[in-house]
Amino acid sequence: MPAREEAFEAAVSAMRRGIQLNAQGAEDSHPDFAAVMPTLHAAIAAGYTDAEIYVAATASK
Repeated sequence: MPAREEAFEAAVSAMRRGIQLNAQGAEDSHPDFAAVMPTLHAAIAAGYTDAEIYVAATASK
């Protein structure tokens, strides 16, 4: 899988985890939150929009 697609898949996974943490009421200091933003920024730098990532993260599997 090309690096661009890997960045997208990683961002989708990170956003899903962020959504899950928010639903659980996790604090911003939760260690998993630290991985979400850099992963999203890498995918955005690869040319994806936050909206594309969000749609993929919230789509039913």
